[in-house]
Amino acid sequence: MTRRNQPVYEEMRSLAPYFLTIGGIYMAIMAVLFFALKFDYTLITGGVYGIVIAVLNFFALGKTAQAALKKSAKSAQTYMNLMYCLRFLGQFALLTIGALAPFINLYASVIPLFFPKIAIVIRELRKKEE
Repeated sequence: MTRRNQPVYEEMRSLAPYFLTIGGIYMAIMAVLFFALKFDYTLITGGVYGIVIAVLNFFALGKTAQAALKKSAKSAQTYMNLMYCLRFLGQFALLTIGALAPFINLYASVIPLFFPKIAIVIRELRKKEE
């Protein structure tokens, strides 16, 4: 029996090694900045917070795309646009919470939002090589 969400999970599974590698490198850089250059601990908490937001956003995007496939072309376009706005507002709200929280570095939490796109590009470049 196949799961209803199988394409979303397959896509996330295929991107996971790339995302984890990028996230690990990023967190290693944050750790070096924290320990060697005596930066504040908020750098590390901001990095983790940003990675969590990026994963949630990517998962929501996959679920949205999967749900849109079951709709007609016009309603799918409307649905995708609405969900894009909601995801964007959700990211904005989470980043605002992070900016207001004294234990989260906003800059460190924004950078991981680009990791899913970077992971997709790297995966596609590796597919072309093979």
